[in-house]
Amino acid sequence: MFLGKKKVSKKVSTEIKNTLISQEMELEGILKGEGAVQIEGIFTGDIEVTSVVIGENGIVNGTIKAKNVIVNGYLNGSVSCSALEIMPNGSVSKAIQVQKVLIAGIANGTIEAQEEIKLERIAKVNVTLMKGKNIIVNGLFRGKLIASELLIIGSNGSITGEITVKNIKTYEGGKLRGSIHNYLEDETFTPLQENSLN
Repeated sequence: MFLGKKKVSKKVSTEIKNTLISQEMELEGILKGEGAVQIEGIFTGDIEVTSVVIGENGIVNGTIKAKNVIVNGYLNGSVSCSALEIMPNGSVSKAIQVQKVLIAGIANGTIEAQEEIKLERIAKVNVTLMKGKNIIVNGLFRGKLIASELLIIGSNGSITGEITVKNIKTYEGGKLRGSIHNYLEDETFTPLQENSLN
């Protein structure tokens, strides 16, 4: 089969591996490894990869752990990542744990960000608790909110609920209904428990 002597080089591939679950597919199991996953169909189970995109028709029933996550479909579960974007058609139903998050769609459950939470004008967030360092609200928010540094209510922002803040800035047109408490430096800003992802 082999003619002559041939050197075989053993190269380690540094390419990112991509996985696509198409709209016609429905899978169940665990996805774990390096690379990116794009879900246009239905996936039931847990995902632990580098990045995840849930397309407009995509549905994930489970937990996602990744560096970057974009949700333009439906996540019936929790997500833990560095950067999360919930696009206008996107929806997340349970716990969100992130460095920073941009929400233009729907979020329910709980949200915790170590850095920034930003709600776009068309966002609809109804959570038991949302806490972060800096929070910018330009959409609709209902629930309990804790901002350890700054809360900005934009001209299209509407907040209803119990608010605990260190500093607050409200633009003309911004609405706030509920109670406001001062954030105290000695209050512990503890992360949500790991089991809240279940």
